[in-house]
Amino acid sequence: MVDLCAIALALPDVTQGIACAGTALESRTYQVKGKAFLFEAPKDLRLKLASSAADAAKLGFSVGSNGWVKVPLDALPAAPVLRRWIGESHALMAAPASKGAAKKAAPARRKAR
Repeated sequence: MVDLCAIALALPDVTQGIACAGTALESRTYQVKGKAFLFEAPKDLRLKLASSAADAAKLGFSVGSNGWVKVPLDALPAAPVLRRWIGESHALMAAPASKGAAKKAAPARRKAR
């Protein structure tokens, strides 16, 4: 089996954590800039893809509307593919937020009359 931890920790500025501790959803997380890019649970992993999302779907993996892909640990793709996907997920989370996205997320202010 591929060492997911080694692949993730080889990327720049990665920290580890635990999400949903003590629940059925508990998973090890790998984060960059405070944002998780890889969740490793006992039976599957989740990572965010953009340019590779269509490839993941063609391979039969579940791709959510925001690009999060669920990959069962017993059906991992080949190691080079997995390394590329983890790198892509890392890059997506490490990228600075665009100003347009920040403006959309910020609530509109009303002028006092």
